[in-house]
Amino acid sequence: MESHETTTMSHPLSSTPSLDRKTSSSNAPASELNEQRYREAFSKACRCIGTQLRQFEDELGSQLVSDNDQIDRVLKYVARLGGKRLRPALTFLTSELFGPSTEETMRLAMVVELVHTATLVHDDVLDASGIRRHQPTVHVRWDVPTSILIGDWLFTHAYGLANAGESTLPGRWIASAAKRVCEGEIRQNQTIGNWELTQEEYFDILSCKTGALCGASCAMGAWSTQAPSSRCDALQSFGNKLGLAFQIFDDWLDIWGDQAPSGKTLGTDFEHDKPTLPWIYLLGSLSSLDRQAWFELYNSNPQQAKSELSARLKQSDASAYTLGCAKGFAQSACEDLRRAVSSLDLSDHQTQVLRALEEITKASVARAG
Repeated sequence: MESHETTTMSHPLSSTPSLDRKTSSSNAPASELNEQRYREAFSKACRCIGTQLRQFEDELGSQLVSDNDQIDRVLKYVARLGGKRLRPALTFLTSELFGPSTEETMRLAMVVELVHTATLVHDDVLDASGIRRHQPTVHVRWDVPTSILIGDWLFTHAYGLANAGESTLPGRWIASAAKRVCEGEIRQNQTIGNWELTQEEYFDILSCKTGALCGASCAMGAWSTQAPSSRCDALQSFGNKLGLAFQIFDDWLDIWGDQAPSGKTLGTDFEHDKPTLPWIYLLGSLSSLDRQAWFELYNSNPQQAKSELSARLKQSDASAYTLGCAKGFAQSACEDLRRAVSSLDLSDHQTQVLRALEEITKASVARAG
């Protein structure tokens, strides 16, 4: 299958989409968002690939096993923390745009889910999060060393699966994406307390941390059914921007979301001095004098400075701006999706899959968790 090989995964953003600053009022609670729309959109998409997803769950159970009883218990627990299976669903859906899913599609869907799950397990340690999908996180249920090592187990198992086929391309793709995820995490960790971070720098971090794996999921799905490289590249860009939109909306949820439907600990970013888009935007909107005064206060009394910034946030349009930014990336992602299938004579099924992907993208920035 090397004939349609894409040699590199393109770097994410050639431009930043236009932003709609009137998307929502600054105090709109998550309960007012159309969470049902996202659930319905994702459910509709999953019906297009229902057989594949059922087989995927069976296969996942057979992959997350160990001869050691204690490790096996942890792996079974981890399997329940993965959530909606968005990334394998993207792999199956993008494959179906060009032909029926194959055994290779199944293998690559497993690869992206294992890598994603590994990042979740590690993220929960880094963020000191206590809840994941309404369950205690692995490091809370067991301990930090177990959590780190189980994440490593998942990574290495994913790399083995990625290289189990005839082509070396999936292994290179997933290694590149996983490396970018780690780089994004490292860079984000280095931004702790760096409230001078620019939006452009932040978007680039997110394109590594979240966009890279979504992009690889889509590109590998198309590749598994022999789509040409140009269309794989367009779908890589689609997935990358979808991941950005999803993560920016998570930034919104971390401040204005409801913990009950989201199923995870909220408010951890600001608590741990992590600049996210709402705070970056808010600081950028201050006058130079107010900004300088705030930085001086932060250097002498961080807690008081953060308390004052929280008060300013309530009076700002940061909520609307953040939502508008997420929607801008979602719109740009849909444009890449259309470019990926341009000039193709799509069947009814393929048209249904295309529409399902568009609905997932639009609804991804109107959910509760």
